[in-house]
Amino acid sequence: MSGDDSTSRLREAIEAFAADRAPALVEEAQAEALTKARRVLAETMTESLLAHSRQSLGSSQPAAAPPATRPRAEEASRSRSEAHGELAYYVYGVVSSRMDAPAGLAGVDPRYEVSLVEEDGLAALVSRVSLGEFGEEPLHDNLNDVGWLEEKARAHEHVLDVVLGRGTVVPLRLCTIYNGEEQVREMLAREGAVMTDALDRLDAKAEWGVKAIARPGALERSALERASAGPGPDELSPGAAYMNRKRREAQSRVEEEEIADEWAAAIHDRLAGAASEALSNPLQPSEVSGHEGDMLLNGVYLVEDGAVSEFSALVDRLAEEHRTLGVSVELTGPWPPYNFVKSSIESAR
Repeated sequence: MSGDDSTSRLREAIEAFAADRAPALVEEAQAEALTKARRVLAETMTESLLAHSRQSLGSSQPAAAPPATRPRAEEASRSRSEAHGELAYYVYGVVSSRMDAPAGLAGVDPRYEVSLVEEDGLAALVSRVSLGEFGEEPLHDNLNDVGWLEEKARAHEHVLDVVLGRGTVVPLRLCTIYNGEEQVREMLAREGAVMTDALDRLDAKAEWGVKAIARPGALERSALERASAGPGPDELSPGAAYMNRKRREAQSRVEEEEIADEWAAAIHDRLAGAASEALSNPLQPSEVSGHEGDMLLNGVYLVEDGAVSEFSALVDRLAEEHRTLGVSVELTGPWPPYNFVKSSIESAR
């Protein structure tokens, strides 16, 4: 065997090894990157919530509650610290002052009902909460308690769902806390133009979500079908066919991602055309949403109330068109329009 032949075979063996190992290495690197990103995101969200709490609670003294919001006689047994003003205002969202306060609606602390704080034609949906639970230090601990966080998130969403059934609401983020009623009024006055614009833009509209999910193996099958368009194994030498197969395997994930992007864009573009506004949110891993397969689209759409039936019918048509590809298209909602009032939500910092 000549030196050139040995070198050629060694080069082919190295290339084959690299092609065989590349997908595994890429997958491992992606998994490690996701783990790091998840940790950084969690830390960033915690810092953001704490920063908001420090700004809202740090400088002002608690304002005395007006007669309409003072504890009722049957609540006299509450702790001494609460009786001496150690209560804050939890704000769920902003509505028009023309909306009546929902009667008997419990807040994130079920001992306190939701009420309204009004200022310049706007009203904040609020309920009282204890600083022993929502102050800076206890909030830091509670945010690391999954059970506590889930309970408060569900209560927060329930309040907004009830109010959404009564009219337009600009939702604020979870754990938006103000130390006193005067601070709430100052926020309404300071952000009045932004909130009024948001209420006008969202009037008679709601947020709807659409998720497109490829069943396990659907993307892989489509990628293989595309790859089969190249030269067949009978047209290549055994060595070249082996190398060709390995290269295709290494490229399969890239092919799958391209197909996923194409399918998602086709669905999102048609839905966006039937909505007032549309956004494509980051895709959720299966451990978060509970789906099986690959999420292609996590879209949100602001839809006029009078166009919901037409929008729902479009989702049904898209679901039928993509069924043969192994893709499900699912509609959820209506939801409070968080995704379309991001600037308003951040204004409460």
